[in-house]
Amino acid sequence: MPIKSYYLDILSNNDAILKQLIVSHPIPTLKQSDNFLNDLVKYIIFQQISTKAGNTIYNRFLEFYSFQKSDSLFKWEEKDWKKIGLSHQKKCYIENLFHEENLEMINSLYSINDSNKIRSLLIELKGIGPWTIDMFLIFSKHDLNIFPKGDLAVINGVKRLYNVDSMNEIELISKKWHPYKSIATLYLWASLDNDFPV
Repeated sequence: MPIKSYYLDILSNNDAILKQLIVSHPIPTLKQSDNFLNDLVKYIIFQQISTKAGNTIYNRFLEFYSFQKSDSLFKWEEKDWKKIGLSHQKKCYIENLFHEENLEMINSLYSINDSNKIRSLLIELKGIGPWTIDMFLIFSKHDLNIFPKGDLAVINGVKRLYNVDSMNEIELISKKWHPYKSIATLYLWASLDNDFPV
């Protein structure tokens, strides 16, 4: 999904500091998702670890999953998920996604565009919290107006760039980015010289 230039114009006009990020970094893109189940596995894996480590573990998961995908039920042994590099907790979260009723709910998300409705459905899944849902809304559903308050890198980036300290101040700043908070967030990640977290 290309980021339209007039989105950037609006952000630049509303925020001089963000304008400097927009001028000095390439325009980000959001790739079209074709597999929400895989996306949620990825976002669970990326919880509280570095981008580099997350990519390594996720790619190992995809390699394993592709070999046993013909089975009607998702299954693995302890040696499998340990070899992938998953904690026992994340292993349990991922297994839960593959329960039949949860797969049906995840498939229903393709036809739902109400972000509040999506939040209410995903929050019921074990291991899915606000940060994971924010990643899903930004990268899977392309909601352009998400500010992930639970992303420590983004919060620290705002604190540094805007010389603020409290969450109240940070949330006031993020309101200037409405209705394109997600785009502003992409630039904040870029300003940290780090890949997007997913």
